Amino acid sequence: MVTGVAIVTFSNAVGTARALELGETEEAMSAVAIGVTGVATVLIAILD
Repeated sequence: MVTGVAIVTFSNAVGTARALELGETEEAMSAVAIGVTGVATVLIAILD
């Protein structure tokens, strides 16, 4: 489970870097997605 979360988190970071090249809206939405993923990860870790 930890490996899967690490892969997704890394992918989000790479995607955010790419979104920066596409525009401000894309960058903002990507940053929100990273935040949501982080919160979900913590909640899953607590419940597991």
